[in-house]
Amino acid sequence: ADGGDAELELSAVRHQPEGLEQLLAQTKFTKKELQSLYRGFKNECPSGLVDEETFKLIYSQFFPQGDASTYAHFLFDAFDADRNGALCFQDFVVGLSILLRGTVHQKLKWAFNLYDINKDG
Repeated sequence: ADGGDAELELSAVRHQPEGLEQLLAQTKFTKKELQSLYRGFKNECPSGLVDEETFKLIYSQFFPQGDASTYAHFLFDAFDADRNGALCFQDFVVGLSILLRGTVHQKLKWAFNLYDINKDG
């Protein structure tokens, strides 16, 4: 063994979501909703992280008739709040909370960030 399994286990441990209480405070989801979302997220992404290529594959399943990869790229960037090139559960659920249950101002700010491709404001 080259230690790859141990490294993978550490990676999975490092990317567990923030505490449930913190996510309850950061989002407008209930505890049951967060638990359900987390199960779905882990089912699609067992490592706890989603890179851009995986995100594009998942997103394309919702739009099988065309090439959604360009739009998926911009969505990935908008969800990747810490700009580290990977989505963790917290990135995903905070963005989803804004989109589904945010104020009009929060939604507009999120949408502006999505379309501000060069991030010049």
